[in-house]
Amino acid sequence: MKMGNNILDIKIPAIIKSTSDGYSTLIDTIRPMSDMEGGTTCILDFSDVQWFDANLLSVLGAVIEKRFNDCTIQYKKSSISPSQEDLWGRNGFGRYFQLKSPKRYDTTVDYKVFLWDEAKKFGEYIDDNLLSKSDLPRLSSGLKKSISNNIQEIFGNAPLHGKCEKVVSCGQYYYRTGQLTFTIVDCGNTILENVVDYFSFLNEPAPRHGIKWAIVEDHSTKQLVNGKSGGKGLAFLKEFISLNNGVMQICSGNEFWEFKKGQESSFCISSDFPGTIVTITINMKDKHSYALKSEIYNSDELF
Repeated sequence: MKMGNNILDIKIPAIIKSTSDGYSTLIDTIRPMSDMEGGTTCILDFSDVQWFDANLLSVLGAVIEKRFNDCTIQYKKSSISPSQEDLWGRNGFGRYFQLKSPKRYDTTVDYKVFLWDEAKKFGEYIDDNLLSKSDLPRLSSGLKKSISNNIQEIFGNAPLHGKCEKVVSCGQYYYRTGQLTFTIVDCGNTILENVVDYFSFLNEPAPRHGIKWAIVEDHSTKQLVNGKSGGKGLAFLKEFISLNNGVMQICSGNEFWEFKKGQESSFCISSDFPGTIVTITINMKDKHSYALKSEIYNSDELF
C-alpha cells in the first residue's frame, strides 16, 4: 500500500480465500480504503492476484460502495488477468471497471448491491440466484422458504443493527469441490458494538465474544415484538449447515466465528473490519433430502 498527494495505491495479494487468514489478509489490505480522506483517488492493482474467492468480492465491493461518492476508485490498467476479467464480467463485479462477459455456466451467484430498504429485491435475489440451483440438496418447498426468510433476516439486521445504507452479496458454485459459497457484507456497526451497547442498557457485563453470543437462538439485541426478540436467522442456518456438512463463517470487527465439520470456533483476528461479513457454504454433494418437521409431523421443530 502506498499513499501520497491524495493518491492511494493498493496492491491486492496473490491468494484470497475464505479462511480466517484470508479474511485478515483482505481486510488489512483494503482497510486504508475505508479510512482514506475524501477526495482521494484509490488505484487498485490486481497484477499479483492468482486466486480470489468470488464470494469475497463482496467484501471489497462493500468498501468500494462506502467510498464511491466521496472518492475516486480506479484500477491499474492491464492488472486484471483474462480469467478474472471473464469471471468478474459474468458475475457483475466488473461493473466498477466496465467489464462485462456473457453468462455461460450456472456457476455464479451474482454480485449485487442493495439499498437498506430493498428487502424484497434481496429476497428475490436469494430465491433466483441461490435456491434455484439445480444441484442443491433436495429441499422441501417449506424449508426453501424458511432458508430464504432466515437469510433475509441477516439482510434486515444490517440496517437495523449496523445502521448502514447498503448490503452487498456475491457467490460462486465450485463444481469440483461441490461447494456453493456466498457472502453477505455491510459496512456498519459491528456485532460486538451492538452486543456491548445492549448489555450496557441492561446494566450487565457483555459476553467476551459478541458473535458467539449472537449465533444462539433467541439471542438478539432487537426490541421485543409480541414477546419475541428475533435472533432466529443465524441459529436456523447453523442447524441446516450442520446437517448438510457445510460451512458458516462470520467476521465482524476483529472477531471471527466459524462452524465447520460440526465444530464451532470463535477467536479474535489481527485485522479489524468496519462492519459484518457472513459467509455460508452449502455442500452440494449432500444426497440427503430435507424438510421441516412441521411439513410431516405436527411439530414446530426445524428438520
